[in-house]
Amino acid sequence: MQEPPRPTRTDEALPLMLAGEHVVMLGARAMHWPARRRLIIADLHLGKGNVFRQAGIAVPSGATGDDLRRLTRLIAQLDARELWIVGDVLHGPASHAAWRDAWERWRQAHAGVDVAAVIGNHDRALGGASLGLRQLGDAQPDGPFLFRHLPDPDSGGRHVIAGHVHPKARVPGVPRAWPAFWLRRGVTVLPAFSEFTGGHAVDAGQGQALVACVEGHAVPLGLDDARGPGAAPAGHAPC
Repeated sequence: MQEPPRPTRTDEALPLMLAGEHVVMLGARAMHWPARRRLIIADLHLGKGNVFRQAGIAVPSGATGDDLRRLTRLIAQLDARELWIVGDVLHGPASHAAWRDAWERWRQAHAGVDVAAVIGNHDRALGGASLGLRQLGDAQPDGPFLFRHLPDPDSGGRHVIAGHVHPKARVPGVPRAWPAFWLRRGVTVLPAFSEFTGGHAVDAGQGQALVACVEGHAVPLGLDDARGPGAAPAGHAPC
C-alpha cells in the first residue's frame, strides 16, 4: 500500500462521494453533509467523567466543556444548521452535574441549531433528560443514508452512518493509533467525537478504507480501494 500523506495544514477535511452524496470527513472527528447543512457526530458521551468520578476513579474534569468548544468551532466554520448525533449522547444518568450545566449553556447559545439524536446503547436516560434535542428513535432514514448507532448493514439498501465502535487506525510514520472513519461496504462508522473515550483498532480489509483523524487532520488510508465501501474522492463517481 502506498504510504499516505503526512498531515499538513491544508488537509483538515476530506471531501468524498458517499452513496452518491457529497460529504466531507473532518479531521475534527465529524462528518459534514453540505446538502443538508448538517454536522454529524457519534459518541458524545456526555457525563462520562462524572460517572467515573462517582465510581471513585480519578479523572480530570472539563472534558465535556472541551468537546462542546470543538462543536462550537465546527458549527461556526461550516455554518451548520443541524447537528445529528448517531447514538451515545449520554454515558450514564442525566443528573444535574457540571457537564449538564455546560450542555445547557451550550444549547442556549446554539438555539438556532436543530439538534437531533438516534438512540445509542448508553442513552437509557435520554428520554427524560430534557436536553433540548429531538429524538430520532433507533434509526432514521434520510436520502441514501440510514442513521443509527450500531454499524449493521441496512437490508433496505441505504448506506448506514453509525458509531458505537470508536474505530482507531495507525498511520505510517505517525505515533500511536488515532480516531478514524471506517468505510465498509454499505456502512460508514464515525470516530467517537468525545476525546475522553477509548477505541478499537481497526485494520481495513479488502474493499474497505480508513480516514484517520490526526491532530485535526484527515489522513486517508486505502481510499484507492473505495469501490468496496462505495466512496470515492469528490469529483469521482462512486461505484
